Order: sequence, then C-alpha cells, then structure tokens
Amino acid sequence: MATTSDPVSSEITALSAVLGTDASKLLDPKVARAWIALLTAYGRVTRALSSELMDSSGMSLADFDVLGQLVRSEDYRLRMSELADAVLISKSGLTRRIDRLAVNGWVTRRRCTEDGRVHWATLTPLGLRTFKAVAPAHLAAVAERFGGALPASEMERLTRDLLKIAAKNAEPVHP
Repeated sequence: MATTSDPVSSEITALSAVLGTDASKLLDPKVARAWIALLTAYGRVTRALSSELMDSSGMSLADFDVLGQLVRSEDYRLRMSELADAVLISKSGLTRRIDRLAVNGWVTRRRCTEDGRVHWATLTPLGLRTFKAVAPAHLAAVAERFGGALPASEMERLTRDLLKIAAKNAEPVHP
C-alpha cells in the first residue's frame, strides 16, 4: 500500500497502470478511500495491540480472542466448530492454536463422549486466571488506541456502519 499524502490516488494510479484500464471505473474512489482507511486503521491498531499484549503477557491477540470467546461461553467451553466460526483466525489454524494454548495449560481439547465427531475446547482454571490478569490492561489499551480516536457519537455511527457491512457479508448458515 502506498504511503503518500493521498494513498487512494496512489493506489488507483498504480492499479490503473498494472491493469491497463482506469481502476476508478472498477472501484469507486470513495469506496477505495474507505477500504484503504479501514485496512490502515485495522493494521495499525491490531499491530500495536498485539505487540503490547505479547510484551506484557506473552499472549498473542489471537490467543486473547480464543480465551475471550471461551470466557463468554456457557461453562467456558465451545465446540471447536463454534469456536472456529467466532475467532479472528482461520479455521485451519484453530487446532494448532488450541494445542499451543493447551501446552500453556490455558485450555483443554477433548472429544465428545456422545459424538466422536465433536471436539470441545474448554477454558481451564489457569486459563481463566490468566485471562482475568491480562484483560484489564488489554481493554485499557483498546480503549486508548481505538476508543480514544473518536468521540462517542462518531463511535456509535462507526459501530452501526461496520455492523451493516458485517451483516451484508455474513456467511450463510448451513443446517
């Protein structure tokens, strides 16, 4: 991604040159500007949060996400398929992530006794204590790096707009 004063113009110009056509006809510059802004903000915020979390706790942002999903679930456990749908990492990477978290003693992964096709990820007492110890500083960092960027009214609007985009792109539910 270009880093000039107007990254959208640079991106459109570069894409146009590569494609041999006016890229602004393929992607409205207003959409391009919003898309590049979203990617830039997401990249900067998540890199900073991930670095701070790793430095303070040895936990990655993806680890925190997995633990957070389990903390919010009934009995601190989820089917691996449900957890894969909820987390910010790929489904293929979830099993390896759970295995690494299990090495730390933060989660267990067990086959369901009633249905051998189902595996459960369960937060351990140590995982819960670790999450409780790490969460306050991480949430404060989220409040500062993300929440501190906009006044409350704009944050509400951003939330509504992002939820609309998320809803439009939701994966279909399979029976």
